[in-house]
Amino acid sequence: MWNIFYNVLFPITLIAGLGFLLNRRFELHTKTLSRLVVYLASPALVFSSVSRSTLVAQELWQLLAFTIAIMGIFAAVSWILAHQIRLDQKTTSAFTLSSTLINAGNFGLPFIGFAFGDAGLGRAAIIYTGASIVANTLGVFLASRGSASVWKSLTNVLKVPLPYALAAGLLVNFGVVTVSVPLERSFALLGGAAVPVMLILLGAQLSRVQMGEQLRLVALSGGLKLIATPLVGVVLARVMMLHGLTAQVSIIQTSMPTAVIAIVLAEEFGSDAQFVSGAVLFSTVASLVSLPVLMYVFG
Repeated sequence: MWNIFYNVLFPITLIAGLGFLLNRRFELHTKTLSRLVVYLASPALVFSSVSRSTLVAQELWQLLAFTIAIMGIFAAVSWILAHQIRLDQKTTSAFTLSSTLINAGNFGLPFIGFAFGDAGLGRAAIIYTGASIVANTLGVFLASRGSASVWKSLTNVLKVPLPYALAAGLLVNFGVVTVSVPLERSFALLGGAAVPVMLILLGAQLSRVQMGEQLRLVALSGGLKLIATPLVGVVLARVMMLHGLTAQVSIIQTSMPTAVIAIVLAEEFGSDAQFVSGAVLFSTVASLVSLPVLMYVFG
């Protein structure tokens, strides 16, 4: 497991660490970085990944369905749990957001790429797309519910570009429309910025985290992400008849820590960004143990 940590996790944590140090030195404007990710880099990455995918249509839809299903399950479980323990509206929003969103991008993509190579990376990109769809629809709704009405939460969903990028990527992949070479290269270059910017943003946000008295709730959210998710993932993969590399990547990719995009959405739409940042920190650090174990078991 040491080789897994050194060769797979160390390059990821190194870049996040640089973001941590850079923010301590220069106090980065994280909201600007967040908007860069939400409105430009992330949609471009999804468009490029989907439009170039060589997976057969059935496997592509299976991966998307698996991702959306497991995130929907944990959104429901965490929402119910938050109401059972009588959290206020803003904390319920942050707790559910933290327990639902998967860091399939800036942790998942490099992790799967280093661990399984290009074949795994192609599947991981589809899962990242599914996770991004949930983050930019249900995630926006959950974040907005921390301080906005249901109607305002729903209208915020329509303002983020990623679902439209997915639709455009599918149209290109299926040959319905074509994209010129300069435009394709522009999207590829912009999409290539998504992962490093998100890692730097992760480090910058972690440098500001103070978990304080919310530590128990943060730990509960982390337990749902890193322990309960892979257990449910094994059952779901069998139900959906996923096998081999597809099952391995699906289970491991959806067992990543809380996504950095959760902090982005919490800041942008009025949820409890401090709680979400604490959940990202806790689950990210804990994943340095859980992910090598998962790789040892499933990889």
